[in-house]
Amino acid sequence: MHFSSYAKARIFLEVYASELPRSDGQVRVLEVGSKSHHAQDTYRGLFDDPAFRYRGLDLEAGANVDIVPRNPFVWNELAASSFDLCVSGQTFEHNPYFWVTFAEMARVLAPGGFAFVVAPGGGSVHRYPVDCWRFYPDSWPALCVLTGMELLESYFEGDALAARVPGGAWRDSAVVARKPRLEGAALDAFHERLGKVVSLFAAEDMPIAQAGRKGPWVAAYLSQMEAAAPVSLRTWLRRRRSPRILRRDG
Repeated sequence: MHFSSYAKARIFLEVYASELPRSDGQVRVLEVGSKSHHAQDTYRGLFDDPAFRYRGLDLEAGANVDIVPRNPFVWNELAASSFDLCVSGQTFEHNPYFWVTFAEMARVLAPGGFAFVVAPGGGSVHRYPVDCWRFYPDSWPALCVLTGMELLESYFEGDALAARVPGGAWRDSAVVARKPRLEGAALDAFHERLGKVVSLFAAEDMPIAQAGRKGPWVAAYLSQMEAAAPVSLRTWLRRRRSPRILRRDG
């Protein structure tokens, strides 16, 4: 996890800690996509305090994983309203059905509970085990409309800051959302709506998407483009934009 992602989560806690619900004096925290790959940081270090009760969830066992649900997308093992805060960093891009996961986060949150998600809006392909998505600014309002979550804030790392902060090349996109403070029949209706969102993915044998394939069309495209631009396309485009080349062409 890069520096600027961790900083966003740390500052989120500084700003919203006093508003988080508490059960028996503790904030029940679920980190979604908590596995530490190559000894990388997760958000667990932010919750090393008796005020928090942390659990890490991932689709496979490993470092920093407490819960591996039978179905990686629909968490029947977790009761509704059983957490006060759900966090996720650098995971949604690897999740082929991220909207289902966001709906499950909404379900397991207590009324008034918070979701905080950071996902890249740019950066290179990096498969764990797949790399499916990038998130632009309007991703988060759309997810909140779909799930009924209350959008509090959303953010997309702009050009100026992305050029200066460590990890800025990933162009972090982030959301702070809150589960509506509902009870009784209204809360039941909220959960029923979420159930409709995830219903297609409820089978316990739901497969994980595999990496994409290359075939004859890709081979033909690459062959023709390499012939048209003997240097790499990136180098060719950079040369076309270079003032020195432009002066020579002019």
